[in-house]
Parts: sequence; structure tokens; C-alpha cells
Amino acid sequence: MKELSKADREYAEKLRKQSKIYLVMILFMLSCSGILFVGTNWYKLKISEHAVGYLLGFFLSISVAFIIFIFRNQRTIRNPEKLKQQRIARTDERNLEISNMALKVTAYILAVVLVILSMIGSFISESLMITASSLLYVFLFSYLICCLYFRKKL
Repeated sequence: MKELSKADREYAEKLRKQSKIYLVMILFMLSCSGILFVGTNWYKLKISEHAVGYLLGFFLSISVAFIIFIFRNQRTIRNPEKLKQQRIARTDERNLEISNMALKVTAYILAVVLVILSMIGSFISESLMITASSLLYVFLFSYLICCLYFRKKL
């Protein structure tokens, strides 16, 4: 096995940290599934069968996706050529700009959809309006906090 460059070693370490975050997310999703299971079976929480099935499928599918990401990262770390190719592709300025623009447009769309949902929700259900408005506030506050944090950090 050939020796990795410093940039490749740093990128491999970044992938290892990312895999640890994915593992934490898997544990969180599985604990949410466990709470849902215990709540509906032992404490007889009133949740429809459809909602339980939907949420369990949601939690488990996200867990499976994170497991796939972990295996992909491990395979990339073990293969020096793939590691170098992926590092170059992920650190390419054009690809970073495309990703940043996609995230920016997605954030705008999300904000607009939440505003529309809270407006329409006010006619349908007060809880829908409050939920959509709360999500919008969480989105905006997290954006402001991240802006302040990264201004100091970068």
C-alpha cells in the first residue's frame, strides 16, 4: 500500500469523523424508534397505526442511509486512489460553489414553503400554523447563530 499524502491523510481523518457523526445519528434514530415502540405498546399513546408505520419507516430508512454512508466512507478510506479522487472532487472550487448555491436556493425555498404553510395552516388548523411558524423560527434563529459563529471562526 502506497503512502498517503498529507492532504489525503487529513481527508481520511475527516471521513472518519464524519462516520462517527453518522453513527451518532443512527443511534439517535434507533432510540427514536425505540421510544415510539415503547410509547405505543407499553404506555398506549394514542398515535394512529399509519403514523407509527410512517415514523418507523422514516427512522429506519434514515438509519439505513447513514449505514450506507459509513460503509462508503470506510471503503474510500481503504482505497488510496478512491480517497484521492474523492478528495479532489470534494475540494474542487467549482463543486464547492455548486453545493453552496444549491444549499442557498434550498434554504430560500424552505423558508418560502414554511411561510406559505403557516399562512394556509392558519385557515386549516391552529396547530399546523404554530408548527410551521415554529419551524420557520428555528430555521431563522439557527441561521443567525451560525452566521455569528462562523464570522468569529473564519
